[in-house]
Amino acid sequence: MPELPEVETIRRGLEDKLPGHIVESIEIKLPKLLINTDSKGLTEALVRHKFTQVRRLGKILILDSENYSVLVRLGMTGQLTFRDLNLPDTNEFTVHPITGLQRAKGQFEPDKHTHIILYLDGHTSLCYRDIRQFGKWYLYAKNELKNSPELNSLGPDPFGSDYTIDNFAKGLKKTSRAIKTALLDQSIVAGLGNIYADEVLFASHILPTRSAKSLTDSEIEAIFNVIKPILQKSIDNRGTTFSDYRDADGHKGNNAAQLKVYGRGGQPCLVCGQELRKETIGGRSSVYCPNCQH
Repeated sequence: MPELPEVETIRRGLEDKLPGHIVESIEIKLPKLLINTDSKGLTEALVRHKFTQVRRLGKILILDSENYSVLVRLGMTGQLTFRDLNLPDTNEFTVHPITGLQRAKGQFEPDKHTHIILYLDGHTSLCYRDIRQFGKWYLYAKNELKNSPELNSLGPDPFGSDYTIDNFAKGLKKTSRAIKTALLDQSIVAGLGNIYADEVLFASHILPTRSAKSLTDSEIEAIFNVIKPILQKSIDNRGTTFSDYRDADGHKGNNAAQLKVYGRGGQPCLVCGQELRKETIGGRSSVYCPNCQH
């Protein structure tokens, strides 16, 4: 599932290309993805209007047009890519010699999993592809966006001004849930998912099974201090791809090779050599080192 670094990578790619483009028509093949509007409503709001900017809060993309904003949750397998019809499509890849990660040589042609296409001026388009169909699109008039429950329910974004140690600690101290579960709560901190919650807890030496209320002030501060650097490192590597994530150009991310624990259950810890343990916490798979984390 795309987490903050992946969504931010997509945002940056779209911000370089989308603003200034006018929507000429919209093709909606799967209307159930539209949550608070319908095909007619989205079309009337966007067609003949231009996009002005692309923002992000937590894992939510915000596509601003002149009078409306579209919120996009990518769900488990959502991909939002910019396609230039003047360029050739390709299914060919280059393979990284060390990591084995694939990078598309060019852009992908829409297929049966491409459910929404915004046709733009200049022979370009914005394509939403989602194999598992868990993504969600919301439409708000600009003067209504501030009241959207999707944004108002979010806690501080690690790259926002309200991400402070006081706000972070306040959120954790009010819950007795496992710290891994608490970090996945988007009302406490917006943007973390399974991948980076595991990485954050390993870097801060905290067991994911610990109750959030049991953490000392110094332990909370240790978690707080590693969140932003870990996310930034992944952003620098254009996100983590295991299967479905792609950036705005259809390319895979390069951060998987940098992960210390996520996806490595049963393998030796890269720090101490002890076998990493994998277990389910709060319904989510978690990987940690029983020696390095306490």
